[in-house]
Amino acid sequence: MSEESRKKPPRGDDRNLVIVDEDFAHADSEDRLWLFWERNQERLVGGTIAIVVGLIGWFAFQSWSESRAEGLRAEYAAVSDDAGRLAFAAAHPGETLAAVALLEVADSLKSAGKPAVAAYDAAATAAAAAGDTPALRTIGFRAKLYAGLLTQDTGSADASGRLAAVAENAGAPDAIRGQAMLALARGAIAKADSTTARAWLDKMDRQLGPNHPWREEQRQLIASEPSLRPSAARAQ
Repeated sequence: MSEESRKKPPRGDDRNLVIVDEDFAHADSEDRLWLFWERNQERLVGGTIAIVVGLIGWFAFQSWSESRAEGLRAEYAAVSDDAGRLAFAAAHPGETLAAVALLEVADSLKSAGKPAVAAYDAAATAAAAAGDTPALRTIGFRAKLYAGLLTQDTGSADASGRLAAVAENAGAPDAIRGQAMLALARGAIAKADSTTARAWLDKMDRQLGPNHPWREEQRQLIASEPSLRPSAARAQ
């Protein structure tokens, strides 16, 4: 066997991480560490630098994100009217506060008795574009609910479909789903469709539980509508 072959382990033999010369055959741990460092220092230093650079970049990004979010909050806090809110939303698409701004604009229009369905639709779209957090989902479902309620008030043909899309979505908060179901029941009563009304009221109990937020309104509706009294026992 040649001198060179005695110094190198067989190909594929990874039992020893450090190739030890004959002079170090009986070296202690300190000598072996020194030899390992001599032969791998470039890779070790390079890897350490890469990790440090990565950490610095991550901390810099986190700092930038927090600074940017704080700036957006300050900018939005300075807005005082709907025109400013619309401008803010247009300038910051994809941001949570853009969805909040559009929802506030829609609420303002609704409170003033002005058409607001399109504004609520815009808020729901903005919430979906901003991400999928619990807060954004709530904003989106609330906007869809109010758009459905307004279309129901005006007798629009798509009112039931809008409200059902909220009522049937298990991802929506119970308070929002319950209000949609209750509105659908009232809409059915207005059309003298007590069967559909009872179905929605019963669904409130099955899907939202016995202590849902709209329990009292549900009971009052059942008590006030004779055609619903056969199912009253199930709502007690």
